[in-house]
Amino acid sequence: MENRVNLKYGKGCVELTLPVKFVEIEHQSAKREKIDWEEKIKESFANPIASPGLGELIEQKRSDKIVIIVNDITRPVPYDLVLKPMLNQLKELGIPNQSITLLIATGMHRPMTAEEVEECLGQEIVADYCWENHYCEHEMEYIGKLSEDVPFFVNPLVKKADLLCAVGVIAPHYMAGYSGGRKSLFPGVCGRETIEAHHALMRLPESKTANLNGNKFHQLTMEAAETIGLDFIANVVVDSKNEVIDLVVGDYKKAWEVGVTVCRESSAVSFDTFADLVIVSAGGFPKDINMYQAQKALENASYCAKEGAPILLIAECGEGLGEDVFERWLKEAAGPASLGDRIKNNFELGGHKAFAIARVAEKHPIYLYSQLGSELTRSSFMIPVTDLEQFMAEKVAESDLVYLLPHGANTVPVYNG
Repeated sequence: MENRVNLKYGKGCVELTLPVKFVEIEHQSAKREKIDWEEKIKESFANPIASPGLGELIEQKRSDKIVIIVNDITRPVPYDLVLKPMLNQLKELGIPNQSITLLIATGMHRPMTAEEVEECLGQEIVADYCWENHYCEHEMEYIGKLSEDVPFFVNPLVKKADLLCAVGVIAPHYMAGYSGGRKSLFPGVCGRETIEAHHALMRLPESKTANLNGNKFHQLTMEAAETIGLDFIANVVVDSKNEVIDLVVGDYKKAWEVGVTVCRESSAVSFDTFADLVIVSAGGFPKDINMYQAQKALENASYCAKEGAPILLIAECGEGLGEDVFERWLKEAAGPASLGDRIKNNFELGGHKAFAIARVAEKHPIYLYSQLGSELTRSSFMIPVTDLEQFMAEKVAESDLVYLLPHGANTVPVYNG
């Protein structure tokens, strides 16, 4: 008996036939009561976690300039749950629209187009409020040295803000443990020098998905938020299916920690036996907008594959590899092992993603179904797949244990042993 499944691929789906002996690695959360979002928003903003409300904060800080950090296109946010309520409350408090700037946390990603901003934030918000892309190459404000000798350069709008807020999503993250909260600020709106020095910490074994203990990458983000004074956050929490399951509002640390607890319970999936083959979908657009983003799903898939077992990554990658330095490192590499040496001797942001793929490729043959084309696929240490049914027929034995991760970017397999 065969099993046919649909996996997200770009803005559509692909169909795949799976053998009988397959296991879906997906969090089976207990049925949650349907959330009354109108009531949840009202309650969350009226009683923020470990923080005064926005009205009291504005009174304390005499806020003339308010900056709200928002995500870029690679990290979609349901802004009707976090940004609109914040803007509505500020309006009720008498804050004029021109006192508020929405700063897009691009990190070192490409800037968003006006059309993309309107699609993400909504026509009404774009028409009523000033918004700006962050450019990490532009002149930044120097704040000082953080731990690990990391220089702290930040967007001037952040430094000048009387009240600094951030909205975003709490989900598993392959270096920071979890996204959201402080990460919108650091590295989201920092200078290139800061981002590169910070990302160099990814080489440390503690810098991994769903781990905060001893994670210096994460610890530095908290230090930066404390140093600059991140005043208030509103974050949704998503589960392994990337579905919104909660909302946390308030203190950048305490509210975020509450959200992380919920996220951990809803995204980590335990398993007992390593698989002979892992099939992983990044989860569709924008998780597979390019290889730079789809890498996160590959990382999670590697946690549950036997050493030497193949991994099939399904990711459209309509925008190609997605970043120039990342592409250069991949094309210049003599092989996966060479990038381990290169990143130790000469860390370069963008190259870190190439290294992340290389360390998986050293342990597993990686197959890729995408729009990348043969040359870019092979330069990414992967083998191109053009026919999924043919791949399954040729590569999967009847006795193989196959794991399927339909939403690989947000699902964290955890070995029981």
